[in-house]
Amino acid sequence: MIEQMTVGELRALLDEKHEQFASWQVVDVREPWEVERASIKHKHFRHTHIPMATIPLRLQDLDKSKHILVMCRTGGRSMQVANFLLQSGFSNVYNLQGGITAWSREVDPSVPTY
Repeated sequence: MIEQMTVGELRALLDEKHEQFASWQVVDVREPWEVERASIKHKHFRHTHIPMATIPLRLQDLDKSKHILVMCRTGGRSMQVANFLLQSGFSNVYNLQGGITAWSREVDPSVPTY
């Protein structure tokens, strides 16, 4: 079963436990134009951008020793990728519930929705 992380939990991790965030790898599975249009801007946030269609070809870019948080626009694609990662032998896989849209609505309204 895929664990869900809310945008509030992600913000708390970034704001209050950024040392712990070092044990996480965030994977943004949106298309390049989507990442350009709307992204999380936080001094401790970093991510790996791998469009959903290329995930199977880029599994070597993911660190099995880290917690992996998968994100997309609203949480649907990231949930599919999270399930794929679990089936591919990854553990500690999380889905960002609501995706960048939830981040914009609940955390940072300066991030555009689309």
